Amino acid sequence: MNRTRTKTHIPPETVDEIRTRSDIVEVISECGVPLRPAGRDYKALCPFHDEKTPSFSVSVEKQIFHCFGCQTGGNVISFVQKYEGKSFIETITWLAERLNISLPSQDARASANRKRFTSLEELNRFAVQYYHRQLLTENIGGRAMQYLRHRGVKPQTLKLFQLGYAKSARRDLVKAATDEGWTIQQLVDAGLIKNEEHGPQDRFWNRLLFPIQNERGTPVGFGGRALSEEHQPKYLNSPETILYNKSKVLYNLDKARQAIYRKGNALLVEGYMDALMLYQHGVENVVAACGTSMSEAHATLLKRFTPEVILVYDGDSAGLQAAQRGLHRLLAAGLRVRIALMPNGEDPDSFTRQHGAEAFAALTEKAINLIEFQIQTGVQQQNIHRVDVKTQVAKDISATLINIQNRIERSEYVKYAAKELHLSPEMLWHELRDLGLKEAPAPYRTRTNKTAPQKLSPRAQIEAQLIEALIQSPTLIAYVKTQFHHADFTEPNFVQLAQLLWEANSENEEFNIQNLLNKCHDEKLRAFISNALLRKTPPNLQARVDGCLRKLRHFIFKDMEQRVRSHALAEGADEFETLKELVKLSDQRRALDAQPIHEPGAYQ
Repeated sequence: MNRTRTKTHIPPETVDEIRTRSDIVEVISECGVPLRPAGRDYKALCPFHDEKTPSFSVSVEKQIFHCFGCQTGGNVISFVQKYEGKSFIETITWLAERLNISLPSQDARASANRKRFTSLEELNRFAVQYYHRQLLTENIGGRAMQYLRHRGVKPQTLKLFQLGYAKSARRDLVKAATDEGWTIQQLVDAGLIKNEEHGPQDRFWNRLLFPIQNERGTPVGFGGRALSEEHQPKYLNSPETILYNKSKVLYNLDKARQAIYRKGNALLVEGYMDALMLYQHGVENVVAACGTSMSEAHATLLKRFTPEVILVYDGDSAGLQAAQRGLHRLLAAGLRVRIALMPNGEDPDSFTRQHGAEAFAALTEKAINLIEFQIQTGVQQQNIHRVDVKTQVAKDISATLINIQNRIERSEYVKYAAKELHLSPEMLWHELRDLGLKEAPAPYRTRTNKTAPQKLSPRAQIEAQLIEALIQSPTLIAYVKTQFHHADFTEPNFVQLAQLLWEANSENEEFNIQNLLNKCHDEKLRAFISNALLRKTPPNLQARVDGCLRKLRHFIFKDMEQRVRSHALAEGADEFETLKELVKLSDQRRALDAQPIHEPGAYQ
């Protein structure tokens, strides 16, 4: 009996630490109770009795819950006990594991690890305070303070975020920390110094420092910004330690999580300054990845606080494409993902300083779904009709689509992407199957029987007529080349055929259909050529070609209008200028429609 009590006894101070560090709103939300903001507190339908009007209240300030209907209440420990049906010891153990707190036991190794973990947390707190004092000391942190003033950082903001400064000397922290009793090994373990050939050296020097805290507000590392161009890299993060794993930490989440709860979404920005300055302007639901792309752990972390993430990137950001790949993990976790682009030349900080928090909020409200953003980005490419470009865009979009968990949503986006890219849905479903998707709508599942040939789109039918006319009358190729580029065809087979025809017309020797067939290695294309030659030639091919050209220009104008709308939506372009451009394109398209043309018949 004594042995059992020894194993299960948890000191009161440990219980107090677990209760204090466990945020009741966060824990109740993780248990699946959908809390909603109600002033300074939160409300929900009581999980302990049936009701239609919320009477279950959670106080953030007091860290307690109470139901005014069934009169149940308590703290975070009593909630978990009642809701999960756990004993006191089971509850404390569950909360401790969630906080990475080792409970007392006879295991000397576990006890030593916990002691080491706690000591490094304290060492990081010491380093935060030390560097912060350095920044506030005028004859030491003057240059860093000048930079912060130039960026518009207010005194209360730099104190709230505990910004710091590391001097140019290489052993300042080594001396300050060892004088306080910390060992060299502890400083190395915390990632604060490096053991080099000439002895221990501070990791950070001549840098503005951003303390990085986990979601509970415990400092786990630093991000350092160089204050001179010759000091590279521009940003330097703490190395991986037992406290700090950059793939599991989001900058500012400790301060932003309540706002994220209230807003129902998290704004994800590129850097520390973006997050800090938006927070200063009152946009508090903002976090930043610590110099890395989004990980599975990041997605799991965000999922605890919100169903939606809005990625906010500079309009001319080179890193956006790479960032999209990391966002697949957010989709896989079941999060909604939207993209909000700043106007060219602006970042979240500069935009908000110039236009205000309300304008920034309006811009993020217009953020478009990640899938739609990818599709429109692909459509806007000038060379989208090139087979290799369209193929790559389709692969990129498929890599995103496969991460969507909702089957109905995925199916709708397949249809949308196929329409915008002038592809058949079957081609995208084929890509998804190649990526490992086993679930597909019945019409697009792999079949062993021979399927009926796919019907061409209206535009592809016109393209087919034009290519057929040129095969039947090669003398018209030179004329068509002056009116239409082979890359403007949308059907990949016709792009290839047009390119072969254009090249054949460029050669000095007389056009020879047999030479064309010899150069065509695709069996389907050869079949199209032979079929065109066997079909009855219309009486006036010139009129048919002119009609096809006008129809295709009509489609091109419609594509241009779509790109203008997409560009305006993604970039936040001026609405009046966008309207003028659309009116101009529409007038040009109507002028074409008004011209008398030979109406091409349907291609069968």
